[in-house]
Amino acid sequence: MSIYNRTNPFSAKILERSPLTKPGSTKETYHIVLAVHDLPFQVGDSIAVFPENDPDLVDQILSITGDGPIFDRRSNTTMPFRDFLLQKANLAKCTSSLLKLIPSEKTAKLLEDKALLLPFLETHHLIDILRVLPSAISPQELASSLLPLMPRFYSIASSPKMFPGQIHLTVASLTYQSVAGPRRGVGSHFLCHLAEASTVVPIYVQPSNGFTLPADPEAPIILIGPGTGIAPFRAFLQERIALQHKGLNWLFFGERNLATDFYYSDFWQELERQGRLRLDTAFSRDSASKVYVQHRLWERRASIWDWLQKGAYLYVCGDAEQMAKDVDATLQRIVSDQGGLIEEDAREWLKRLRKERRYLQDVY
Repeated sequence: MSIYNRTNPFSAKILERSPLTKPGSTKETYHIVLAVHDLPFQVGDSIAVFPENDPDLVDQILSITGDGPIFDRRSNTTMPFRDFLLQKANLAKCTSSLLKLIPSEKTAKLLEDKALLLPFLETHHLIDILRVLPSAISPQELASSLLPLMPRFYSIASSPKMFPGQIHLTVASLTYQSVAGPRRGVGSHFLCHLAEASTVVPIYVQPSNGFTLPADPEAPIILIGPGTGIAPFRAFLQERIALQHKGLNWLFFGERNLATDFYYSDFWQELERQGRLRLDTAFSRDSASKVYVQHRLWERRASIWDWLQKGAYLYVCGDAEQMAKDVDATLQRIVSDQGGLIEEDAREWLKRLRKERRYLQDVY
């Protein structure tokens, strides 16, 4: 068992950071290599990364509040407020505890009415609140009201047998809107833009709890991983190559555009040329009607059913909110259509597959 954990993270360093998306893409996704000697892990595992907040954002907050030493009750230490904001504080999600420290007519109305309070807290980051509701709040009061900065989790995209002493990640640089304009995801911005070669990246391994290769090296596997959900499957296939497993491999990958967003395309296409991989792709913005991985699954339903009858394992990784639900519904349709089962029996068939640990999900 690793000696590294949440309270004692490993100090990793970035060895390499290179774009996976090409110029013209509508997103930014990076391949990141961390140096991790003596950190045991298995394919299918994830790592937790303790990021730092954007120093530009921290400086904007300090220009309003001022700096000074504060006592952090969670770590039981005194530190500069700037260090606390960089390393310890959630600067996006605020609570009513902060508003209670800012006496005004507006905060009183918000605190009295949850129908107003919840949307306000969801759309206003700390910097937005400090600008909209200026006050004489002290650094210590502010520090005591903020939620902790939590680790971010990323699937490991490499096999330790093929890349000993390294952990590879596939990270999409997240941007989204708050009331005051665009914001960056804390973890992805730290890994993709802020961290330098000398920056310590504190991490620990989060075990997969079964989301890993089958024990049988001959077992077929069907991998469904659109977007950054591709990450663990790169590790799976590296591991199978390193161990000379003979089981059949089938990958479904989806993204926006073939020309700019086909992550690790050389690796998949070389395996396909060698006869080690069956590959299906869905690029949603390359045609008038959007095509996703679930559409490719349905098109290949007869072969999917045949593989499942031959003992194939199903793996799904990526977006839980929509993709995983759509894929699950399509798999149920396939079982019903190809197995001649009514909807309820098809659902039970997939449920048995889950119980047998042959239908596994790593979704977020």
